[in-house]
Amino acid sequence: MGMKQKIINDPVFGFINLPTGFLYQVYQHPYLYRLTRIQQLGLSCLVYPGATHCRFQHITGAMHLAGEAIRQLRLKGNEISEAEAEATVAAIMLHDIGHGPFSHVLEPVLFNGVSHESISLLLMEGMNKEFKGKLDMAIAIFEGSYPKKFLHQLISSQLDVDRLDYLRRDSFFTGVVEGNIGSSRIIKMLAVCEDRLVVEAKGIYSIENFLMARRLMYWQVYLHKTSLAAEKMLHNLLKRAKELKLAG
Repeated sequence: MGMKQKIINDPVFGFINLPTGFLYQVYQHPYLYRLTRIQQLGLSCLVYPGATHCRFQHITGAMHLAGEAIRQLRLKGNEISEAEAEATVAAIMLHDIGHGPFSHVLEPVLFNGVSHESISLLLMEGMNKEFKGKLDMAIAIFEGSYPKKFLHQLISSQLDVDRLDYLRRDSFFTGVVEGNIGSSRIIKMLAVCEDRLVVEAKGIYSIENFLMARRLMYWQVYLHKTSLAAEKMLHNLLKRAKELKLAG
């Protein structure tokens, strides 16, 4: 008897079908569940009290959008095998596992300039050993070394499912309506040309809205002066703690 389909009710996208088989094993891995304790927007909750959503919610939404994008590209005649589809979804599920406390906030202090993407890759390689090489293709897509470059662009580019999720999700939880975008329409407008992810001409206005929404979210949320001040205070606190520790 096959595994029963699991469904969750996401506040942004509604009912989402969780993956089955190997992808469900990845989704249930402790490295991913750790993200339930890491806030998506760091200290922005000091300004927007509703912004307490976590990275795990974000990767769930991005996973859902990746599946929708793959389905749409297939309908337009682009050849994507089941293995490639599974690897692409796995890559987007794992793209944020390298985040530390408060997401981006403490990267300059805790990791001395090492990006969370680099840490994510190290953790993915560790998981790949655990899963006996089943993440080989996912890692290649994540790194951009896989021959079909448009699959990498789906998870990391100027118009990827990562951004399509976090703009809608951050807009929803902060209440900043200017950040809301038409992610469904953008995905339906996606196409592939010369191994590059492109958007059909009739989707240009949706892309303009996407770019403006992202800019407004940076102005109103991501670079809010109160959040930045709180981040600076936390940086100084940790730096001072390090100095005292080294001084004995």
